[in-house]
Amino acid sequence: MQCVTAASARCKLATAAAARPQRSFHRRSTTGVTMAAAQEVLAAGSAEPAAGPDRQHPLFITTWSCPYAQRTWIALNAKGIKYNTVFVDLMNKPEWFFQHNEYGRVPTLVWKEGSDTNSLYESLVCNEFINDLPGPSLLPEDATQRGRARLVIDQFGAKFGSAFGRVIFSASAEDAAPAAKDLSAALTWLEGQASSSGPFIMGAELTLVDAALAPFYVRLQVLEKLGLYSMPDGLPKLSAWGEAVMAHPAVAGSVCPPDPSQPYMEQLLAHTKEYIAKRRAAMSK
Repeated sequence: MQCVTAASARCKLATAAAARPQRSFHRRSTTGVTMAAAQEVLAAGSAEPAAGPDRQHPLFITTWSCPYAQRTWIALNAKGIKYNTVFVDLMNKPEWFFQHNEYGRVPTLVWKEGSDTNSLYESLVCNEFINDLPGPSLLPEDATQRGRARLVIDQFGAKFGSAFGRVIFSASAEDAAPAAKDLSAALTWLEGQASSSGPFIMGAELTLVDAALAPFYVRLQVLEKLGLYSMPDGLPKLSAWGEAVMAHPAVAGSVCPPDPSQPYMEQLLAHTKEYIAKRRAAMSK
């Protein structure tokens, strides 16, 4: 379950800290998560990398910090796909990137089929494509449970996404309070949907549901560190899920910060602060 490029080798993690049991979902620390070395980031003017040779060996275009790209990273790892990883600068995007994704967004998958070059983007679309490739399914075998899994992904995204965005761009905890209430309601809803036997949302095995939701677990910790949100108590299933999902190799293998000498959470927090500042500056113009 690894990439086949030098970039991926540089992203192998020291996962002992990630796998260490923690007491609760919202207090779990990821500050010990680091990677072996920094990765190259391609920007405008860079040469275009080769497309993946086939659909089972795609080129994976991503960034280290995007939760949506991380969804697909997790799915690739969990499925056991061998892929080439390319990191792009979303503030100074390579020209060739737009040939594969008109919006210039991550994640993007690119591969060859004969003389044709194919591409896919949007995280949930990419994840469904990945699951359709040969190998163990990342969805339940039962049709009812497969439908329920897709419903959980859809409904949690609808309930969580807007609230998360409103919280993170709030000026203070007081300003964030209405959106924070909606965020807690989304998590309480997810607690009710999670399997009683666990440890993952749908049961014993990691599925596309976990791949879709796990990246936002870490971002909740960012909200806490920004002083904008505090996770509610009384979510035992999500507490167990948080520990299990962050220790899973497919998830741990999707954590690849740019500086191996600094804790992952510190880098993610600094990046988020910079992103918020740039967004606010752009909106004020």
